[in-house]
Amino acid sequence: MRIGDLVELSAKGKTLKSNSGFLGEVGVVLEVMGNGYYDLGIRWFSKRYCSSRRVTWFKRYEIKKLKSDKKCP
Repeated sequence: MRIGDLVELSAKGKTLKSNSGFLGEVGVVLEVMGNGYYDLGIRWFSKRYCSSRRVTWFKRYEIKKLKSDKKCP
């Protein structure tokens, strides 16, 4: 993952109780730490609430890149 990538929760990330507040949301990778316990610092954007101003840290397996919509030309 790189800084600026759009992301969402992976299948494993969706099963964890601590991530229940981020279900169905989209985030942007703001920080990447390769050697830490939590590797990715993400700012989330919600449909229900205003976007969070803080960076939330996740392990790599909890996150996947958001796939582009292939219907658009």
